[in-house]
Formats: sequence, C-alpha cells, structure tokens
Amino acid sequence: MAHELDRNLATGKAAMFSVEETPWHREGRVLTGAPTFEEAMAMAGCDYEVATRPVFVAEADGTFSQSATGQAIVRLDRQTTLGEAVLKVVGDDYVPVQNRDAFGVLEPLLDKGVAHLETGGTLRAGRDAWMMVRFDITDPVVQEVFADEVVPFGLITNNHSGEARVLVIQTPIRVVCANTLGMALVNWRDRADAVAVAHKGEARIKVVEAAERLFGGIVERYRVIAKQYRAMKERILTADEFIRTVLDKASPLPKDLHGLHTEHLTVRGYDLARKRAEERREAISSAWTGGRGHVGDRSAWEAYNGAVEVIDHDAVLYRTNGSRVAALLGGRLLEAKSAVLNSVAALCGVERK
Repeated sequence: MAHELDRNLATGKAAMFSVEETPWHREGRVLTGAPTFEEAMAMAGCDYEVATRPVFVAEADGTFSQSATGQAIVRLDRQTTLGEAVLKVVGDDYVPVQNRDAFGVLEPLLDKGVAHLETGGTLRAGRDAWMMVRFDITDPVVQEVFADEVVPFGLITNNHSGEARVLVIQTPIRVVCANTLGMALVNWRDRADAVAVAHKGEARIKVVEAAERLFGGIVERYRVIAKQYRAMKERILTADEFIRTVLDKASPLPKDLHGLHTEHLTVRGYDLARKRAEERREAISSAWTGGRGHVGDRSAWEAYNGAVEVIDHDAVLYRTNGSRVAALLGGRLLEAKSAVLNSVAALCGVERK
C-alpha cells in the first residue's frame, strides 16, 4: 500500500497509529490520547513474532539438501499456500529480535510518566517496524527554554530481513511512514544520539543497554541544559570577556615567532598562522551579534552560538584533514566548540558535567 505501510488484518486499516496529529498520507489510526503499550503493539501491527527456518536447495537429481550458509526468517502469524510467510533469507548467524523485546524497552519510560507513545507502525509486509515516544518534560524551566517542538522523540526500529540493525535513536522528526522513517535515520552512523545493534549473539540485551544509555535520565539532562541556556542568555559579555572566553578558545593567536615554544619556524609561517587566526576571530565576532537568529544582545549564549556557526559551516576558515563530519563529532572542531562552551559556561557560573 502507499508509503509502504503494512495492512493490519485485524482492523483492515494501515498498520500504524498516530496520537492527535493526522499523518499527511491520512492512513492508519488517529488517537485522541496516548495508547497503552499493548494497544500500540496491536494498532501498529507489531504484535507478531518471527522465527528462523532451514533453507533447502534443489539438487540435480531432484532431491533437496539443507543449506549450510543461510536460513529463512518467517512471520509466524501469516500463512501462505506454501506455509509460513517468508520475509527474507538471511545469514546463518542471524538472531531474530522480536518486536516485543525491541519496543519493550520503552515501557519503563511509560511507567515512569516521562514519555508517552506517539506513533508506531509496520512496513514492507513486516520486514520493518517502529515505535516512537514523545518525552513529557513538564519542568517549567525546560518548557520556557525549549518548548515542545525541540524536545526530541525516542525512536526504535526493528528489521526482520537482515538488511538493517535494530536502531535506538533520538530524533526531532516525527515518524509516520517509510518516507519519514528514512528522514529520521539519515546519517545515523555519524550521530552520537544513535545506537545500532546487530542481529547476532545477545542482541536483545544490547538493545536494552542502548535504550538505557540514550533515554535514561533524559528529563534531567534537558533540565540541566535549560538552566545552562538561561544563565548564558542572561549574561551580557564585555568585549574583554568575549575575547578571553570565545576568541582565545576558538581561534587562539599564534605564539611569538621567537618564543621558546613556537610552532612556526619561519616568519612566513608565523604570518600565515596569524592571518588565519585573525580571519577566524573576525568572522566569529561578526557572528556574535549578526549570526543566524541572533538579536544582537551581546549575550554569552549568542557568543557561543556565533562561534559554533562559524566552526560548523565555514569550511574555508576551519579546514579539516579527512572527514569533516568526524572532526565535528569527535575531532579538532568538536574540541574547539567544547573549549568555547566550557569557558563561557564557567564565566556564567554554570556547572558543566
């Protein structure tokens, strides 16, 4: 059917649910309130189990022999004229992860009242399934700073074809079909807020560990971040403070040419390094008051965001050797941004953890 949604045989509708908001493709069940976990599993069509079955290969003499390098993954709730519905042939080391086990890691969040189920569904005849929660962060500081639209969803996807791992991820994208699922998972390998678990060995246990890592304490983390934001937004920097906490961290001027610890062996090398540092400092200074979305209040928050804007997006001033994504996520560029944040936060009396 459209958008690759499966058909829920019990309801006759698309195998998905959505809380309050009607999906753009107008398929599935639209609910006025959050369902229970069991209700969600049923409406999303996720309440089926899979199993592996041996694969037999036809020989030239008309007999069949069992394949030693593959097995079939079958959906147990559906039958065909040939028997159980085969979803895919997978490798012999493939270990199924049941939907109930994958999505069940969300139940503690529901029980504690820190999240509610938002959407869920089944795609491609059951080869893929997802369940998504919205975090209910009612802390007044968080609400004041972030509002609902920037608090991420928690998303878990499960695959039964050997083509993808179980993914546990935070995302700002509300998933309602295959298209939005693809958007939510784009570049997940480069993100720190995503964990993939292969269908091998102790996969079910690893999914639980991934959920605890990404979703555990998320409400408290947002509360801390919100307090940091407000403190930085209220602190107006002097020019000297801006130089010391932002420019000297994001783009320090090179040491004297003839100093004991200089890295520049020639006058030309020193001059080039000085020129590059000054160009970076000028760009960050401009972004402090004129950056994207800035009001020019000369706050510590806009100072930090101005530095991030230049570091993230000016590939000429902040060149990298190798992957720029890697440098932003865990290399030199991340170090530069972290140095600025730590310095500005300390000036504002914000504790960094």
